[in-house]
Amino acid sequence: MRFLKKLFMFCYMVLMLATGITLFLISMKIFPVEQWTEIHLNVQESLYSQIAIAIAGAVVILTGLIVPYRMAKKMKRSRRITFQNPDGEVTVSVSAIEDYIHKITEEIHEIANVRSNVSFSRKGINIVSSVTIKAGANIPEITERIQMQVKNKVQSMLGGEEKINMTLYINKIMGIPDEETEAPLPGETGQAQVPFR
Repeated sequence: MRFLKKLFMFCYMVLMLATGITLFLISMKIFPVEQWTEIHLNVQESLYSQIAIAIAGAVVILTGLIVPYRMAKKMKRSRRITFQNPDGEVTVSVSAIEDYIHKITEEIHEIANVRSNVSFSRKGINIVSSVTIKAGANIPEITERIQMQVKNKVQSMLGGEEKINMTLYINKIMGIPDEETEAPLPGETGQAQVPFR
C-alpha cells in the first residue's frame, strides 16, 4: 500500500512538472505549431503510440483524482486524535485539546496569552505553544511550569500512554514589571535617587 501511495505521489509530481514545463515552452514559442502538428500526426498513425498515450492519460486521470483525495483524508485525520478505550474507540478533536491548553495556562498569572497548535504523529502528541508572558516573570521557571502542567493535565485528560512533546516559543514580553514585586538592586536604599545630568 505504501508503494502505491509513493507511486501516485511520484506520478502526480511528474505530471505537474511536465505540465508546467510544457506551458512554459509554449509561452516562450520554443516549439512551433508545426512541430506539435507533426507529433500529433505521428501518434495517430501508430497503434502503439495511441495505446501508450491512452495509458498515460488514464494514469494522469487516476493520479489527479486519488492524490487530492488522499491528501484531504490525511489532513482531516490529522485534526483528530483517536485512541482505544475498553468500551470502544474515542476520538478527540485537536481544537478541543487546544482550547483545554488555553484554559490550563489561564491559571498561570505570569502568562498574558497563549496560542497552541496540536498535532499527532507516530512519536506522540506534539504541542507547539506561542506564549506572551508578563514582564518580570522568570522565563526558565515559568516555561518549566507551563510544560509540566500542560503535559500532566493533557496526559491525564486523554488517559493514554501517548508521549507528549511540547515546544514553547516566547513571542512577546508584555508591560513593565510591577515596582512592588521587583527586588531592590544591591546597594539601593529607600532614599530618593538623584537623576543623571
